[in-house]
Amino acid sequence: MKLLELLKKSGINARISGFNTEIHGIEYDSRKVTPGDVFVAIKGLTKDGHAYIQHAIQKGASAIICEKNFLNAPVPIIVVPNSRKALSCLSQTFYDTIDLPFRITGITGTNGKTTLTFLLRELEKQGGFSPAISGTLGFYSDFGNEKFSERTTPESRDLHKMLHECKKRKIDTLIMEVSSIALTLNRVDNISFDTAIFTNLTQDHLDFHKTMDDYFSAKKQLFSLLTPTGVAIINIDDPYGMKLYASLNKNKKSCSLHNPQADYYYTDYRLTSKGLKGILKTPSHSLSVEAPLIGDFNAMNVLQAVAAWLENHPEFRPQSLTFQSLPTIPGRMEIVQTANHGTVIIDFAHTPDALEKIFNSIQEIHHHKIWAVFGCGGDRDKAKRPYMGHIVEQYADEIIITNDNPRTENPDDIIRDILQGISFHPNVTVEKDRKKAIHMALEKSKPHDLLLLLGKGAEEVMEIREEKIPFNDKDIVLRWLNKNET
Repeated sequence: MKLLELLKKSGINARISGFNTEIHGIEYDSRKVTPGDVFVAIKGLTKDGHAYIQHAIQKGASAIICEKNFLNAPVPIIVVPNSRKALSCLSQTFYDTIDLPFRITGITGTNGKTTLTFLLRELEKQGGFSPAISGTLGFYSDFGNEKFSERTTPESRDLHKMLHECKKRKIDTLIMEVSSIALTLNRVDNISFDTAIFTNLTQDHLDFHKTMDDYFSAKKQLFSLLTPTGVAIINIDDPYGMKLYASLNKNKKSCSLHNPQADYYYTDYRLTSKGLKGILKTPSHSLSVEAPLIGDFNAMNVLQAVAAWLENHPEFRPQSLTFQSLPTIPGRMEIVQTANHGTVIIDFAHTPDALEKIFNSIQEIHHHKIWAVFGCGGDRDKAKRPYMGHIVEQYADEIIITNDNPRTENPDDIIRDILQGISFHPNVTVEKDRKKAIHMALEKSKPHDLLLLLGKGAEEVMEIREEKIPFNDKDIVLRWLNKNET
């Protein structure tokens, strides 16, 4: 595509004479620029792309899109009011993703997004459709799994590249996690959603949003991106969900575990250590559900998945639905059995609410002691750290506080913040080396103990001082077991 055509179709007005070159790609990372690319300088959370314009030109960029003029450049400099919005428009044009032949479901909320994507994917497959999911764990489809981005919701360039791939692979539906940060930073500006799901809202990301009201306002933006016939699926057991439900003037369906006034609710359900069994009431009929997931929070995940699926497929009126073939969701209540030590549960829980829900859910599992290995991320919401320490103190018999992506922060400062929430506990150990902390819990645990490794889930790296070091909780556990239980 020629530069002038790309700009015009993207709604960007620019007068360029003699520079109407062929454009080969869109880039926002100067290190990835190749000859013929348009470089879009965006302001990141820690770095400003405007500082790398000269580098992009040296790498062969054919044009620069930015928010302030860059004098004496050998290539066109196109100044726009908001380069993030420009990146979204340019990417949509370049990857030809204005009209998409598949449905898109967006899921937002503090907790539950990843599990919901996997549940909806399972229902779509049972219905004979070809789904894809995108989120914290990457991109999954029947045609292969890959990472288009390290972010929960990719940057707009990466997102539209992913949408282009979905067109090529002829998927029927894309189910994606939509983060509050992505909504604020214009990553999904030009996408229309057929379904939008709100899971819950609890304290997180206040380093970015500053207040819970700001955080809620960011999440709410997703519902303004619904198509005219799109549907909102909302958890009204959550106070922010009820607030959202009351504010929307569009097709909306409410979900509740127990409230018979909701559109979707349980008339009965039972939770055991092996999973959920229940009867779910829909606007048209009742059906039985069964899933190998534990905890009330997963009962809500199942409820919202069924609601979203039925709203998108009114042709189906099943009398029962089962998730027994649901694959293990990496890092989400992922269980590793040991022969002579405790049962290991690996989970991504990294907020006070998520921690409390995890501890409540494991009460259903017969156990002796509960071990908790956890920490808090650096350069993130500091206010939640004492609350997390307090919650763990209430439930765990043995506590090991360790690193969880300290990033550029001093790990000692993070641990000090966590300890402020622990008033008195006889069994608290600090071991900053997370590998040693996990080994310690495994060595000291007994067969009927539960070992909770919390915070990192399926993450593959530990971020320390801007360096990403390969690290995975499950891999550490399996290697230790291979050495000590064989």
